[in-house]
Amino acid sequence: MSQNGKLMPNLDQQSTKLLNLTVLQRIDPFVEEILITAAHVTFYEFNIDLSQWSRKDVEGSLFVVKR
Repeated sequence: MSQNGKLMPNLDQQSTKLLNLTVLQRIDPFVEEILITAAHVTFYEFNIDLSQWSRKDVEGSLFVVKR
């Protein structure tokens, strides 16, 4: 029923992929297929001068798609 107290829909893997595809096609109608999905990612930037990574303020799901 819940994960961390949140109500979670009961969707199988194929239904979830189709739902995600539908949402992505609303944003970009040329999306044909989801190739790879990552549930949660965070962007980092590498500073060559300091030889260090810094976390950027961008995170969320990642979809690699075929257009």
